[in-house]
Amino acid sequence: MMATMAVASVLTSVANKSVLNKASLNKNKNKNKNKNKNKNKSTMDGASLGVSQLIPSFELRRLHQQPSRNAYTAARRFTWEMLDILPPPGPDYTRLETTVLLSMQRRDRERVRRLPDIQIESTISVGEFTRALHIEDLGGFEQTEGLFQAILTACEYVGLIYKSQFNRLRPNQFEPMLRPLLAVPVHESYPSNHSFQCFSIAFAFSTILPEHPATDELARIAQNVAENREWAGLHYPSDTQAGRDLARRFAPYLHDAFGPLFQAVHDEWV
Repeated sequence: MMATMAVASVLTSVANKSVLNKASLNKNKNKNKNKNKNKNKSTMDGASLGVSQLIPSFELRRLHQQPSRNAYTAARRFTWEMLDILPPPGPDYTRLETTVLLSMQRRDRERVRRLPDIQIESTISVGEFTRALHIEDLGGFEQTEGLFQAILTACEYVGLIYKSQFNRLRPNQFEPMLRPLLAVPVHESYPSNHSFQCFSIAFAFSTILPEHPATDELARIAQNVAENREWAGLHYPSDTQAGRDLARRFAPYLHDAFGPLFQAVHDEWV
């Protein structure tokens, strides 16, 4: 299976590395001690899995130990590769969506206002979320940072599989009058990986600490990051919604794969 071959290659490259190991390096640091802002702050470009990242290899292997119960597909597909999300809309609805994107493109003032965030968010960082939790400059939250980075990495991998399945053209490929604010990624449009990754972090934290007052703020950040990709001319609104739907349906598999790290984050806060 192609997905199995892909993950096997990744696992070979980083066989002894995992985000869980990374996250436990500084467990005994005082939570009130300042730390270097740049330490362990790696980012992703949303286009490929680089071996420079600490790939959550053991957790990805757990995902690949959950085959479909369907006897006809179990040999070649895994349950999380066949989650029930709607296919992208047809050409008529897509034309309506590009009309919306063109109207957004004409709102120069709003585009200029959003441009700095759009540029920063082109590479998703855990800092988008640790700032909302007020732990960006504190020691003692390495497990939380590690989980967030692991989710970004794992969901990038899974999201690319769904993009390949749906093979939707980018908005500017469908409507040449659109002028994206950033270079257009080479992979397909649907679903939005930024939406999928960011909402997966929000849903994971909500699962771990449902009563935490920042859970709503993390969801708001995820929505804003995803909508900024629309303002940039890179995604349709339906791409954003599909990313959120995929995050919700993928959440139980993410919890199964990263269960020990979910527990470590809970222990870090409680």
